[in-house]
Amino acid sequence: MVNKMRYNVSQLLKDHVGATRHYQLQADISDLDPALTPLTDLAGTVDLIRTNDGILVRADMHTSVELNCSRCLTQFALPVRFRIDEEFHPTIDITTGARLPQPDDADAATQIDIHHILDLSEIVRQDLTLALPLVPLCRTACKGLCPDCGKNWNDGACDCEQEELDPRFAVLKQLLDDTNIQNN
Repeated sequence: MVNKMRYNVSQLLKDHVGATRHYQLQADISDLDPALTPLTDLAGTVDLIRTNDGILVRADMHTSVELNCSRCLTQFALPVRFRIDEEFHPTIDITTGARLPQPDDADAATQIDIHHILDLSEIVRQDLTLALPLVPLCRTACKGLCPDCGKNWNDGACDCEQEELDPRFAVLKQLLDDTNIQNN
């Protein structure tokens, strides 16, 4: 399969500052990261803009990934949208072919290779991962699992006995109940 997230930017690097290339992207990202389970192709628009130092990539991307709910552990589909704003730097001078010095803090993911290929794969992986919620929930009012029997409370109440609450914690329970009512 041809990687649709790789762009030959040799002509753009020869162009004037401000020159732009616009692309539509649709790519299979099933092999992007073993920790991600994409349900749809990655799609969006990619703009490559010539800068003094390299190529600025601006992209709007969207896909759908499968996640596990942090409360009830069920799998659910989450649509994800994210933007990329990243400057890529050439490693080879386009006119002389000489190696260009790289800054000490240069990120390998944002380097244009010796064949003038700009590869978005690692930046897409990073930005997609950052766009995912830290605590994924199948819905905002997910009730979670019973800590005793493990039944999913979203499917109904379980038959476990409710324990008696220490009267000293009654005020805290009331506060929690009030918060849950406001969130629903």
